[in-house]
Amino acid sequence: MDVLSHILTEAASGGPPSVAAPGLIARRLTAVYRRWDQDEAIDLVAVARSLLDRLGDTDSSLACTCLRAADAVACWGGHEFHSARHHAEVATNTMLIAELARRLGQPISPHHGLLLLASALAHDLYYDAPPGPSSPFRAEARSAHALGEIAGRCGVLDEDRQALNCLVLATEPSFRQTLRSLMCGDCSCEALPGLLTPMSVRPALVQLACMLSDGDLLSSAGLTARWHDVQVARLERERGRRMDQKDNAEFLDRIVGPGFLSLGGRWFDTNLARIRARAAVRGVAKRPRDPQTLN
Repeated sequence: MDVLSHILTEAASGGPPSVAAPGLIARRLTAVYRRWDQDEAIDLVAVARSLLDRLGDTDSSLACTCLRAADAVACWGGHEFHSARHHAEVATNTMLIAELARRLGQPISPHHGLLLLASALAHDLYYDAPPGPSSPFRAEARSAHALGEIAGRCGVLDEDRQALNCLVLATEPSFRQTLRSLMCGDCSCEALPGLLTPMSVRPALVQLACMLSDGDLLSSAGLTARWHDVQVARLERERGRRMDQKDNAEFLDRIVGPGFLSLGGRWFDTNLARIRARAAVRGVAKRPRDPQTLN
C-alpha cells in the first residue's frame, strides 16, 4: 500500500476498506510532514516521482514538466514558508484530495491528475513578497510564467499549457471566493480576469482549481491546530513579524472562507471548524512558542 492509500484508508470490520475519519487522516499526514521537517532538506523531486508513480505515467510531457518543476523549486530553495517543503506539502495535499474525491465517487482522469500535480509542484515558484501591498495575481503570474516555460521545453501542448496557467493563477487568495461562485454556477465569464476566462467554458478546470486551492490551504487550515501553528510560525519567520489574532481570523474567515471547495477538501471541514474555534478562544498569540516540537 502506498503512503497516500495508507493515510486515507481505515479498514472496515468485515468489509472493504473505508475512508478514514478526517482527524485520523490529519494525524497520519502531519506525522509524515514532521518526519520531513527532521530532514535537512526535502527531496522534492523524489516526492514528485512518488506521486507520479501513483498516476501511472512517468514518460509523458506533463510528467517531464512535473519533475522539472520540482527540480526548479529545489534549486530555487525559496523562503521560510514559500519553500520546497511547502511545495511538497501542497502537492501531497492536492493529490490526497484528488484520491479522496475518487473514493467518494468523483474521480479525475490521469491526464487531469498530471495537470494538477504539475501546478501544485510549481504554484509558488520564484515567489517574492513585495515590500508593500501587492496587486492581485502578481506572484501567481510569475509562477505561472515559469511553469509555462518549463512545460514548453517539455513539449506540452498549448491547451494544456493554458490549463496550467489557469490553475496556478487561480491560487491567488482573493480569487477563492470567485472559485466558490464558479462551483455553484453563480459567476459569469465577464467577472473573470482575462487569463482565467477559459474556466467559464472548461468546468473541469474549475474542479481542478478548487482541489489545488484546497491543497494549498490544507496544511494551514484543515489538518490539526498544532500543524496550523507550525504554518503560522513559518510565515512569521518569512515576514519577520508576529501574527496576531486579527491576522489569523482574517486568514481563516476571508481567505479560507466558510469551508473547503472541492469534494475531497470538504472532508476536512470538521478539522477546519476545530481550528477556527480554537483560534477564536485562544488566539494565535497564545500558541506555544516552538510548535515544531509538538506531536
